[in-house]
Amino acid sequence: MKFKYILLTVLTVVLLNACSEDFLDRPSQSALTSAVYFKTQADFESAVNGIYAPLRTFYNNQTKNNTWVPPNLQMGDMHSDNARYYYNPNYRAVSESSADFIPEPNQFSGYWNSYYSWISRANQVLAMIDNEGIEWESTAVRDNLKGQALFMRAWSYWWLAQLYGDACIHLEPVASVEEASVPLSPESEIIGIVITDATAASTLLLNKANQQPGRVTSGTAKMLLAEVAIWEKDYGTAETLLESLAGEYSLMLTYADVFDPNQKNNAESIFEIQYSGATSTYSSNFAYPMMPYPMSADTMAKLTGVSNATALTEGEGYCTPTPLLLAAYEPGDERFDVTIRYIYNANDSLVPTCVKYLHPHSLNFQADENMPIWRYAEALLYLAEAINEQPGSRQAEAMGYVNEVRNRAGLVDNTTATTQQEVRDAILQERRIELAFEGKRFWDLVRFDLVEDVVTDYGAAVRADPIGYYLGIGIDPVPTAFTDFRTKFEIPDGERLVNPYID
Repeated sequence: MKFKYILLTVLTVVLLNACSEDFLDRPSQSALTSAVYFKTQADFESAVNGIYAPLRTFYNNQTKNNTWVPPNLQMGDMHSDNARYYYNPNYRAVSESSADFIPEPNQFSGYWNSYYSWISRANQVLAMIDNEGIEWESTAVRDNLKGQALFMRAWSYWWLAQLYGDACIHLEPVASVEEASVPLSPESEIIGIVITDATAASTLLLNKANQQPGRVTSGTAKMLLAEVAIWEKDYGTAETLLESLAGEYSLMLTYADVFDPNQKNNAESIFEIQYSGATSTYSSNFAYPMMPYPMSADTMAKLTGVSNATALTEGEGYCTPTPLLLAAYEPGDERFDVTIRYIYNANDSLVPTCVKYLHPHSLNFQADENMPIWRYAEALLYLAEAINEQPGSRQAEAMGYVNEVRNRAGLVDNTTATTQQEVRDAILQERRIELAFEGKRFWDLVRFDLVEDVVTDYGAAVRADPIGYYLGIGIDPVPTAFTDFRTKFEIPDGERLVNPYID
């Protein structure tokens, strides 16, 4: 879909949802103005809700077509040595581009449109929320709404910077179709916007104790700033931000508690995408495409607890844990059983399967799982990294935070890492296990400059044992597999076609 038409669609939806009851007071038909629509606190509350709304569809399979995996897992886990696909010869050709690291034009390009739709919605709010004449319940209410819009814009630009590097900057609502096309700005400027917006958001947003569950908080904004600082190697700033989260957040008692649908938005949750199994419109279904197809209806009923389960036939298992990931777990690590289970499919094959998002629910394809974005466990591991990367021989201090995460997982033996490199390796290992199937692994390989080394070795392992990596008898990876070591991706062709500033 072409970028300028997406902007038109998004803006139209936002404006219509917040329109005045006076249908005679209409805006210009040749401009995308929204000046007459935002007049009350309720208008802004609806508009901010509208910023959150696309997140649910972005991370979830709304079509129920059994062939989808959340984009953060596709990018962060399948596009790494963590996960593959359980090959179904009746469903696809030999390769899956993201999991096999095959160079492909527009790989992950659909993300571009999504982030700009969120930016567009945020800009509509930010352009008018400080206007005079609006009656607010309190300044704090206005600030909290403004902070949410600023955070969503910052987060969107952060993803654009990570995925594409250079990107187009829009900080005001697009008033005409022509304004949708602007030159690319360098990654450094994009990151500057992220820092500016997230810093402002951190001072405007409510903290977790006072914020409505599911909404971003001042702690969420600080976590984003800390992540940016880690990537920018500003470790002192990252340490200060991460230390400020202590007290507001804490680890749950067990790893299983973190993902229990009955404990959503818990003490460990810094931000998670909200779903509800009560209705099909708001439900999630992350576990279904991760099953090792084909699956019988009887097995699905036992796994999901639903009485109306149906067989899974046209698809294949996505996010299948690799032998490399399986081997990375230590004996006694409680995270293994929470994350992975061996399941028999209809062909009587026993396949390791991601079950982190599989809990009993009431109706078929209508689960009640939230999607975690940031957790306090990750904040502790980031804090260990920030401390370890600074001068001063603070490795023992850094490992204290790593061991705090390990101990919660039932690993009573602390790691013996002492040098900076050993601690760095220990952190990377701990992040791999603690955050498996939360979309983090590829980005860790990028940050530690390990993409080419890891993917090369990973590809060699798959070629040496294609059956062990779920390709089936007589099936080998295509010659171009595991040759794509990019850490930035192409801007979509659709944007290039309509934006004269992009070659």
